Amino acid sequence: MRKDPNGSRQDGFTLVELAVVIVIVAVLGAIALPRFFDERAFAERGYFEELAAALRYSRAAAVGTGCPVRFVLTGTDYSAGQQLPAGGRCDPADSSFGQPLVLADGSAVAGAAPDGVTAAPAATIVFDALGATGLAGNQTISVGPHALSVQAASGYVEVP
Repeated sequence: MRKDPNGSRQDGFTLVELAVVIVIVAVLGAIALPRFFDERAFAERGYFEELAAALRYSRAAAVGTGCPVRFVLTGTDYSAGQQLPAGGRCDPADSSFGQPLVLADGSAVAGAAPDGVTAAPAATIVFDALGATGLAGNQTISVGPHALSVQAASGYVEVP
């Protein structure tokens, strides 16, 4: 609150105060707003988490059922399948893994990357009845700046 030379009250902001506030809002808008409208970072993180969960579920299903699970990852999608059943058990002679691995809700363990998002490298990972993989060494999979590792000996999916 200020008083003019006649002694009456004047409320409000000075021109300098308004200019400073406008400059601060403009700088924040130029820096922060593009982050809210760039959905790629959110899409990459979401697909990364989805991929990690699908790998963990595939390993758990192999251990739980005693039947190997094959997880196939391309740059833009993934899917998981088990060996076809034969006489109430998995058929070790089946190399096609033609039985889709399904979740508790009945949907298949499969997914596609959002537009503009890719995973690398492409890989085929087979989890055996103990959860181990047939990989020669640990496999690192990247989705944008995010990376996970599948341990060859145990099949453990490590997410930092």
